[in-house]
Amino acid sequence: MEDYDEQPVQRPKWMGWLIIIGMILVVLGLLNLGVRLYVGTPSDQSTAQRMQEMVQQRPELAQGQANMDGSDCMRCHGIDRKFVGPSFLQVADRYREQTDTQAYLARKIREGSVGVWGNTIMPRHPQVTQAQAQSIAGWILAIPPKTDE
Repeated sequence: MEDYDEQPVQRPKWMGWLIIIGMILVVLGLLNLGVRLYVGTPSDQSTAQRMQEMVQQRPELAQGQANMDGSDCMRCHGIDRKFVGPSFLQVADRYREQTDTQAYLARKIREGSVGVWGNTIMPRHPQVTQAQAQSIAGWILAIPPKTDE
């Protein structure tokens, strides 16, 4: 009687190649996603460039941009592109003409919300002070409307 425990199971070589190719495709897909999130799209870059020009023209927005850069807002929102939540441009366009919008957005930043932009949850940010939330909301509302280039 043979003892099968001492003989390794022979697997076809194509199975190993299939696993290697699959892993390479997964890594390439993750790299592609990472590059797209880090670099952004050309429209994101043009809007970011317009925002830099806006901050130079209106120095009071510099604090809002600094607070934005120091927060985790960009994990869920893009300037010109929707990620988890709406883009900042969409938020600015929706609320630009309403009265008392800056206070409303500052409250939403600190308290969070759900249902305003679908079923996506905006988590609370109690670590952001009221003054920081006001400056971030002012920065968002200062985003110029998208122009067709």
